[in-house]
Amino acid sequence: MIPEITITCREEKIFVNHITVEQYKKYAALMEKNGSEKIMNVMFFNKKIIQEIFGNRMSLDEIGQIDAIEFVTAVKKIHFIMQDIISEKLMTLVETEQVEKEESAFDEYDLENGYEEEQQEENPWKICGEIVDRVVKIAIRLMKESYSQCMREDIMQLLDYLKFELETIDENQT
Repeated sequence: MIPEITITCREEKIFVNHITVEQYKKYAALMEKNGSEKIMNVMFFNKKIIQEIFGNRMSLDEIGQIDAIEFVTAVKKIHFIMQDIISEKLMTLVETEQVEKEESAFDEYDLENGYEEEQQEENPWKICGEIVDRVVKIAIRLMKESYSQCMREDIMQLLDYLKFELETIDENQT
């Protein structure tokens, strides 16, 4: 269960009390694109995020008219839910061990002479998007639903169901 997010727009309260797979996927895509530290770009992406999470019920202009404190509160709640609740659950769906790369005395030499390319860190939001795609594929097979049906599923319930299926997979194969 996620906390309810409310916002007042056009003198009416609009609320969200669950996040679909599609909303999370769009959030991850927007966060992947949002690499800027310029305040104008950050504000644009936060407006787009609010627009997507609230089901495109508000235009960007209408979102720009929302009280600043209410806007920031809603954005912070959305980021908290997406990053600290859903992403955490997504990352712990399948527990993996981190593989540490041991450093060698020749690493710097190899980089300087072109024997090895410098590895760039992958955007964590790109990785989240890829994991969601895999989760959707598994859900389609397990639940025998269409892609569009899976995209409308509550992501928290879907992740709970998949975790249960993964934990009990050996019980049904006797």
